[in-house]
Amino acid sequence: MKRFRERKSFTLMELLTVISILTILLAIVYPAVRAVMDRVYRAKAANYLRTIALAHAQFITDFDRAITFADTKNISGNNTHNVNNFAAVLAKYGYIEDVSVWAWDFDYKVKAYKRETSKTFPTEIYDKLTGKTHANFMGGIFPISVVCGIVQCQNFDYKTLLKGKYPAAYSRGLKADGSWMESSTNANGSVFGTKGGLIAYYDGSVEWCTNTVNKFTDYLTQAKTSTICRAIPNIHKSIEIADFADSNFLNWIADDPCHSI
Repeated sequence: MKRFRERKSFTLMELLTVISILTILLAIVYPAVRAVMDRVYRAKAANYLRTIALAHAQFITDFDRAITFADTKNISGNNTHNVNNFAAVLAKYGYIEDVSVWAWDFDYKVKAYKRETSKTFPTEIYDKLTGKTHANFMGGIFPISVVCGIVQCQNFDYKTLLKGKYPAAYSRGLKADGSWMESSTNANGSVFGTKGGLIAYYDGSVEWCTNTVNKFTDYLTQAKTSTICRAIPNIHKSIEIADFADSNFLNWIADDPCHSI
């Protein structure tokens, strides 16, 4: 009787066939998985932004004013105005104390920070012992996924912010022309790249925008504008990072009589 030897390995052709099949399956499945993850990230970011918007709205209700430049200057320890210090003001009064609300785990800047073994990921926003922004959370040291603003206008009823469609916070990377920066080529680039970003309003609503071209209404002229800061009462400036790098907020009018920075 003829006997056959048991084969213990694949032939090269069989191996290549399996690899080809797996490659095709991956090419089919990956975009679907990526699309699902994108939706998950957007949903998480929307919840974070909504939390920030409602926290500042509650601050306005409780204190009958918005967070000001004086607030962020006093809590910074180094006289800077940035979103880290804005976050510390909210943390000081117990509105938001969770770091992840401001630094999103899917943000490329945050992920890069975590990969650096020499960096300390902060667990606190506000240092109760010093009464200042926590040293590990300071602007210029720790990356933030969010851009907020400060409203500081004389004789302005801050509760007006709670009644209309006024932007309160948005995902990092929005430019003055209404488009979003790339993420991989710009240190302050968009969390979601050029695909778009999220904007939260004081009423708690959040929306995804591929761009903001003529989306907003200028607070003073009532004309359509692509620049988000023009949609907010006139004293408003980016507090993304210490040097106000977000170009969207460089369009304030320095000689306007309403300004008092």
